Amino acid sequence: MKRNRIIWGLLWVLSLVGISLRGGAVTYGLFTALTLVPVVSALYLLAVYKLFHIYQELDQRFVTVNEPVKYRFALVDEYPIQFVGIRVRFYSSFSSITDLDDETEYELKPGSRIEKETRLICKYRGEYEIGIKEIEIQDYFRLFRVRYKNKECIRAFVKPQLIDTDRLGEIELSDAVRENKYTRSEPDILSREYVPGDDRRLIDWNQTARTGVLMTRLLTGSDHQEVAVITDTFRSSDEQAVFLPAENKILEVTLAVSYCLRRNNISAAEYHLEQKLVCVNARSSAAFEEFYDVISDIGFSDRNTHKLLYSSVLAKREIFGSSMVYLILSSWDRYTEALLTEFEKNELHTVICYISDNEDERLDLSGHKSCDLIQLSPYREITGGLRE
Repeated sequence: MKRNRIIWGLLWVLSLVGISLRGGAVTYGLFTALTLVPVVSALYLLAVYKLFHIYQELDQRFVTVNEPVKYRFALVDEYPIQFVGIRVRFYSSFSSITDLDDETEYELKPGSRIEKETRLICKYRGEYEIGIKEIEIQDYFRLFRVRYKNKECIRAFVKPQLIDTDRLGEIELSDAVRENKYTRSEPDILSREYVPGDDRRLIDWNQTARTGVLMTRLLTGSDHQEVAVITDTFRSSDEQAVFLPAENKILEVTLAVSYCLRRNNISAAEYHLEQKLVCVNARSSAAFEEFYDVISDIGFSDRNTHKLLYSSVLAKREIFGSSMVYLILSSWDRYTEALLTEFEKNELHTVICYISDNEDERLDLSGHKSCDLIQLSPYREITGGLRE
């Protein structure tokens, strides 16, 4: 393109010199034609901008993080003008598209269309634009290039992924699970039909043999809450590139911890701030699907401060009746420090899941004896550390 401009500029200067020295119809005609080239190019670009259309769609309205979904787009020329040198630029910060790149150049003949179908993967939970971000067009003479924002963007509604794991960072969740099993009551003679996800060690084989149906023993004692999972919903940044990865990882950890506890038949409750402190429980497979939907829709806000979280948790005394607490957050201040101190006063073991990619931000919890720290990167798997 730069070369074409240089060539055009030299020809225009030569034609100008020609009419200055000799004149004549041919020289004036050449000068006029070269002068009109930029004007014609500008009019052509304006026509393409007005007439060119893009259609794109996802195979489903709601998608899940890291789950490939079918994505289609079509470039359409419905007019008697040939479109040349068209490129499409994709959103790449929060999503990725397979088998396509930004350097492919398309040419559309009058009345034609080009269709592409591929897979799109969203990286973070949230609501944001995906697909084609910008369109780049250029003229026939390749003198000018114009890039403009796509007017027909797709807005994705992305849910967090549910990861089935017994490990967060370098800590095995099963260790906490085993500790909490010691607080459970002994099996009673009462039984019920086995439900997938029940502890297989509690299967009542005698009852199973008599009834012909797989049975599991019930537990005596009150159905008390053993673990509290506290999800911080404070949004500490206005930049989408900062808060989306952190919020996605917070919800991912909340779901992973809750799912691990449910698989091990440990009663748990999740708490998070909306306008007030909300409590969510999941006690069965069917209930966990509802639990997942509720957690997926959690909203983050700068109004959900740690000060408000601190006062709300102190007012919720059943939290202090738990055997342990998971505190999942991406920022730390004196109110979270005070909350941890309150848990220790009530002899509550606390596991802090701190979402941060900065090793220099590692929390100093040397003064707290009954807590574990897991620092996780918002950009890596929850089973990994901060760096590869």
